[in-house]
Amino acid sequence: MNEQHRFWQRALRMLSLGVPSEKIFAVPENERHSFQQEVWVRMLLKEQQKKQLDMHMRLEHVPFVIIDTETTGFSPQHGDEIFAIAAAKTNNGDVTDFYSRLIRPEKTIPEHISELTGIRTEDVQSAPRLKDEMDRFLSFIREGMLIGYHIGHDLSFINHFLWTNYRTKWTGRFLEMRQVMEMLHRPLLFPTLDEALSYYNVRCEQRHTADGDVQAMVRLWKCMLNDIKQKQLDTLYDLYTALSVMPR
Repeated sequence: MNEQHRFWQRALRMLSLGVPSEKIFAVPENERHSFQQEVWVRMLLKEQQKKQLDMHMRLEHVPFVIIDTETTGFSPQHGDEIFAIAAAKTNNGDVTDFYSRLIRPEKTIPEHISELTGIRTEDVQSAPRLKDEMDRFLSFIREGMLIGYHIGHDLSFINHFLWTNYRTKWTGRFLEMRQVMEMLHRPLLFPTLDEALSYYNVRCEQRHTADGDVQAMVRLWKCMLNDIKQKQLDTLYDLYTALSVMPR
């Protein structure tokens, strides 16, 4: 399928989503690649909104997608950016597919972040911009339920980017791994990923890298699933119910 055919196919889809035709067909030739990406991202998110996981699905059948990002700071609203992103599709705790990319931010990676992650500005010079990679990332995660440790941080950056560029957000279900961990082992608290990993004696070979942290969280999640089953929490509904009665 050539680029022109793809453009018209996606333009028709965009029309079906209610985008004015004058916006679609007034796009200059040299801007169509960027526009095609916008069409594709919007379509992916629209399709994802229609696919709601059955709350009575057994947990071993739920496609959990473990995600992590590395960022230049803590506030996307103040210009901090993603410079590494990773995700693992899992089924019953086993990895079925893996995604990992370095991302070239607009600004340099601060020295203290490089010291923490081992990733420097020169390491990402040939990496794609997030705008060129977001459609691939969304395609990868769209079928599953997202889970991660302090996942709110990751989603805040993803949603800030999506809103800034496309006036849309990720609206799919997600789980905070820390909350599940503390539900399983109350009254113990696990404010950091390191403490959760230590509880199960899970090693992380490349801590503070997106792919390394995701690989460690995959092993952590498999341990957690075993304990979830021990508590006879069989479905998504059971898990959400257990989380809902936790003290705040």
